[in-house]
Amino acid sequence: MMSSCAESEQPTNDYEAMIQRAESRVFHLLHSLEWQLHTEKKTGSIWSMKCNLMDNYIFRYEGRIPNRSCAEVSAMIHPEGLHRQKWDSQSAGTSLIEDIGFDTSIILHKTKSRMMGLISARETVDLCRFTTDPIDGTRSVVMVSVESEKVPQKSGVVRAQTYPTLLLISPLGATDTKITAILQAELFLQGIPHSVVDSLMPKGISNFFDDLIKYASNDSTKVSLNHSLTGWSEGIEAAKIEQC
Repeated sequence: MMSSCAESEQPTNDYEAMIQRAESRVFHLLHSLEWQLHTEKKTGSIWSMKCNLMDNYIFRYEGRIPNRSCAEVSAMIHPEGLHRQKWDSQSAGTSLIEDIGFDTSIILHKTKSRMMGLISARETVDLCRFTTDPIDGTRSVVMVSVESEKVPQKSGVVRAQTYPTLLLISPLGATDTKITAILQAELFLQGIPHSVVDSLMPKGISNFFDDLIKYASNDSTKVSLNHSLTGWSEGIEAAKIEQC
């Protein structure tokens, strides 16, 4: 019986170690002094940094969403929420695969093919930890790829890798919200010059957040904060504070 309990706890322990390593990595990158400005637009800016572990780039995005609270923006972005598929033009769907805990889950992200099929449709199986700062309401999610027997790989669909990724949603002034993201990807495009491949990632990042900002700026977009979201639910955070 003791052996059975130990075996059942092993995957959870492995997931905890994985997400802690990812958290350490992304927050180290967040405060790095090596970022260089890549592109700057009215809606947001992108910085880049050469990865010290792989032959590709890491990107950081910073943008502002006016007249929306952190809770509203979180509800729009969360893959378990009601809004993501309404605005994310690059997404082919998201699915909750497994609940690991009140703030951690495994989620299947699917993306559409892009550039007339040059970038094929792909999917990632991601271990995601969602947290909320009880002081100022800042939300964060850290993601990293994980293997799951519940999601067998399908023929014709690229199983991509999510390197440690961070998204921060924080209050900006009295009415606005700031978005900060750190992302890294390997596109594996055969026969395409590196300079072209390196330009595709920031374009995808920019398109993602432009879609979000456009959706959030629409006055007809109504956001309910009553929908339960892993790690970002108001009720869960209130319960945790009461227990402390």
